[in-house]
Amino acid sequence: MANQRNAIALLVIAALTVVVGGTGLYLGFQAGRHPQSGPPVPKAPDIGPIIFDMRSIRSDPDRVRFEWKHMDGAQGYRVTVLSAANESLFASTALTTNAWVIPADLSKRLTPQTVYHWKVTVLTDKGDGTASDPTTFATQ
Repeated sequence: MANQRNAIALLVIAALTVVVGGTGLYLGFQAGRHPQSGPPVPKAPDIGPIIFDMRSIRSDPDRVRFEWKHMDGAQGYRVTVLSAANESLFASTALTTNAWVIPADLSKRLTPQTVYHWKVTVLTDKGDGTASDPTTFATQ
């Protein structure tokens, strides 16, 4: 009698395994039939902001401060503020430090509660420069 129950239980488990495996269920989750549907997959971090160690900090009053790592061989830097579609809005003059606060007159041109992009270009003594990938900041 016990052997018969064990055999039936084993058959039920085997049948459920086949059903679950055949329908794409695994531990209660079902694989999507159309992987393109649903929310978009988050974009992987840009390598430029990691290399340049870029960050934006809200400073008073309602201004944004950009900071980045000092790069060896840099004679200066230029910060470019971009729209969310990566269209250039304005750029800084050549900077000698690795930080910049958006001036008040330029800050007024930014829309509140909006996400923008920015990038830093490292200027060398030859006049050429290496630009980072854009990274984001938001206005308050």
